Amino acid sequence: MIKRRNAFTLVEMILAVFIFGYMSASMATIYSTTNRHMFQNYRRNIVKTSTLVSMRAIQNNLALATRIDWPNRTAPNDRLNTLAFATNIDQLTGCYPVNPFQPVHWHYFCLGNDPLIAGSRNLYYHTNTTALAAGPACSNFPSPCPTCWTPTSYPVPTCGAAAAGQTVTLLMRHVVPLPATSGGFLFSRRGADGAAPVGAVRVALRSFWQANPRGFGTSQRDVDFTLDTVLSVSRHGP
Repeated sequence: MIKRRNAFTLVEMILAVFIFGYMSASMATIYSTTNRHMFQNYRRNIVKTSTLVSMRAIQNNLALATRIDWPNRTAPNDRLNTLAFATNIDQLTGCYPVNPFQPVHWHYFCLGNDPLIAGSRNLYYHTNTTALAAGPACSNFPSPCPTCWTPTSYPVPTCGAAAAGQTVTLLMRHVVPLPATSGGFLFSRRGADGAAPVGAVRVALRSFWQANPRGFGTSQRDVDFTLDTVLSVSRHGP
């Protein structure tokens, strides 16, 4: 008696292997493409968010400023990669505190080297309170002032490095100033750049992440995001 068993023919086996291989290759391609786009979108969101947060930090603190030191409105220092200002310090005389019931703060935004990526630069934010000297406030002592502040009073010897108990925050990475044709700056108080009013500062933040120098070749695209606006300070003085 001959037993008959059901089985696949050679043609059916070859066809099944071909279909399985095709589906596997398709799934691998879909996974690779999805993964690449996911990381691309993630990186774009990180760059965009850090730039937005940096601009908001500058805007919120600058709105309270009573004195702007850098950039100043005198060439060649009206375009810089440093923004330095203070609150509760008189713009003209440097006397502080203007309001004896409010603290005195200084704020310093600067462009410094990235410690991990050669050739890349970051935007850092330094801040601290200023110790008040004993004595009356500025309004009671027009001249001489009890304590005076100068543009060289900012204790930031190295951008990004903390000193004297100050708070240092890394705001954004891969920072590139505007192209040289536009002045090559992050901060400007030049009238030609739109910062014509006395208390106006043009802030141009650009984060440019490049894929090829970091070994991604053509698998990832560059990410370039820029925020460019003019902020105003509610105070009088040069």
